Amino acid sequence: MSKRIKELLVTDLQQRIGDTSEILVVDSSRLDAISDNRFRLGLRENDIRILTVKNSMVLRALHSAEVTALDPILKGPSSLVFGGEDIVSLSKVIAGWAREFGDDLLQIKGGMLEGTTLSSTDVDELSKSPSREELIGQIAGLLLSPGASIAGALLGPGGLVAGSIEAMADGEAGEESGEAESADEEAGDADSEDTEAVAEEPEPEAAADEPEAAADEPEAAADESAAAEDADVEEEPDSEESEA
Repeated sequence: MSKRIKELLVTDLQQRIGDTSEILVVDSSRLDAISDNRFRLGLRENDIRILTVKNSMVLRALHSAEVTALDPILKGPSSLVFGGEDIVSLSKVIAGWAREFGDDLLQIKGGMLEGTTLSSTDVDELSKSPSREELIGQIAGLLLSPGASIAGALLGPGGLVAGSIEAMADGEAGEESGEAESADEEAGDADSEDTEAVAEEPEPEAAADEPEAAADEPEAAADESAAAEDADVEEEPDSEESEA
């Protein structure tokens, strides 16, 4: 293979790998054609890509991007597997296929994560870890459970406070109504006292007695005038007798 062709292949590998920092390495050389085809189709369904290239060319492509984490793993038959949602989902899918085919047909050799070399044991542990969606669900549950507790704690005392405030408001309303009633009663008592005072001030009987007394005075005057006339009458004969 000419140097020019190798350079083109390396450039193509660089473009395919891109800035991927999560890669697993497997040995699928012992799979038959049907199993290998099923394996690759299953990976494609999970948006996972697989590349089987000479180790020397892969190392050149990785070294050009200053990636050396796969150097101790890229020995013997190797295929690069990358893609999926994250390294955990990728590990779960590869571990599932390895259990289906068996380690003697599909071997997980290791991988890399953010520049760190992963052994086959590390990949197995990652496959048993919760996936990104599961972690998000767990975190959401952890965040919501204290929130629900806090909400319950707030609502409980809040209900008591609201009840106390309502009771206080009812009590104040009752006191205001009672004060209003007492004020009305006091006003009624004051009105009744004023009425009694007005009734006691001038007595109509005394006023009535004065006219009677005034009526008696003319009668007395009339009696006096009658007595005077009688005296004149009686005195007149005496005068006549004296003249005689």
